[in-house]
Amino acid sequence: MVANAPHIPVHLGAMQAAVKFQVDYWNAEGRGGIKEGEVLVSNHPQLAGGSHLPDITVITPVFHSGQIIFFTASRGHHADIGGIAPGSMPPHSTSLEDEGAMIVAFKLVKDGKFQEEGIAEILEAPGKLEGNSGTRNLRDNLSDLRAQVAANNSGIKLLQQLVNEYGLSTVEAYMHFIQKNA
Repeated sequence: MVANAPHIPVHLGAMQAAVKFQVDYWNAEGRGGIKEGEVLVSNHPQLAGGSHLPDITVITPVFHSGQIIFFTASRGHHADIGGIAPGSMPPHSTSLEDEGAMIVAFKLVKDGKFQEEGIAEILEAPGKLEGNSGTRNLRDNLSDLRAQVAANNSGIKLLQQLVNEYGLSTVEAYMHFIQKNA
């Protein structure tokens, strides 16, 4: 992983695990793999490499000649994703469900289309549990997720520019040098 987030190290601490989990999950038999035009999302801290539920990870594959060569990923803290108290981090929670929406694996973008209805259903799901609420700021969540998708797409454009200018093997070599030096 080549990464940058000097301000909040916890966002990167589990990022590699989040990406690896999604790759393994979607490439498992019967799940259809990961295709161009798809964006993945998760936040589950026990199963999917999340840090805590309000930190939602958006992962986008980078394709070159029809093959995935890299992933861009962004992890954003969402102000509320449901649960027993506003802010989704109640000190008196007794289960993970008390803290809000749990996303193990979901294709946030499919065939280039943002899956608003599906992600809204996931974010509202905690409200089906007694004493819980779904997200209290759905519009903000959707806007933040779209912003994360846009950030990943900016990263993809920059990576593609590097590959086009210097070649894939050179970019991979320099990424390896950065990793080795870290």
